[in-house]
Amino acid sequence: MAQYTKNGKTVTADDGKDHHLHSEYQPGKSWDTDEFVASNSPITVPYKYAGLFLTYTMLVGFGLSIMLAIIFRFEETTYTHCRVANYFPSTSAAIATTPSAYVWRLVICLCSLPRLLFVLYCYHFYINVSCQLRYYRGLCHLCFIAEMLENLSLIGLSCISSDDNYDIHEILFISFQVGAMLHMILMCIVFKMATTRYDDVRSDTGIFKRKGALQRKMFFCVMNILAFLISIYFFFRHQNRCEPGVYSLFAIFEYLVVLTNVLFHEDTWKDFSNRCIIYGGRAHNKLMTE
Repeated sequence: MAQYTKNGKTVTADDGKDHHLHSEYQPGKSWDTDEFVASNSPITVPYKYAGLFLTYTMLVGFGLSIMLAIIFRFEETTYTHCRVANYFPSTSAAIATTPSAYVWRLVICLCSLPRLLFVLYCYHFYINVSCQLRYYRGLCHLCFIAEMLENLSLIGLSCISSDDNYDIHEILFISFQVGAMLHMILMCIVFKMATTRYDDVRSDTGIFKRKGALQRKMFFCVMNILAFLISIYFFFRHQNRCEPGVYSLFAIFEYLVVLTNVLFHEDTWKDFSNRCIIYGGRAHNKLMTE
């Protein structure tokens, strides 16, 4: 026996069946708010706070890892084959040494599962948007694959440091950055196509109410790609010319790559700030139809 709230009334169900989480969508009804009602006292966490937790955990953990590397392992993390003066460690060098490695791996442990779950939720949301534009569903599939590649590669390169196995770490880093850039580009396109559909039908509906959301996504995407290309330039310049401080410039732009990546994801999480995550209980999820 289970109790649910429906249209302001308490309804008792005794049909011998489990009432699993499901959603209903009715044409012409609003996507903007979810009504979550569940038995067994589940824990409800708004996406807004979950997104803030992930964002600040990633940013603080990353910053702390760099600071610890500079304070405790400066010579080791700034050393290169050129043996010229450098002032900042690369990201890979920082997270490969202790105590920075412990901090970063803890951050990944805390954030990986919520990030992966959000990938699934985001994919489920966009693939169910009734958009008739050509290639929309195919782009949703590609965006999902790219984001999964990004997240799984991040887990891999965090677990296998450059000191453990440089070749595997390098492959994982490349796949992470390729997946991240593809995801950001595709997310901007998918978001634009979805918002075009809603602008035509209900301009003030759903997650698309946030003013300037697409512009912010495009800004972080462009900045991420530019920072990555500039970092690659300084990396090869350091390799070929061995100039003092050039490797530090590479490291700084690598930090910007990480920063813009985290901020892009934070902006995407904000799109769902009016929704909630439920842990525990047998939940019934029904979209509001006002």
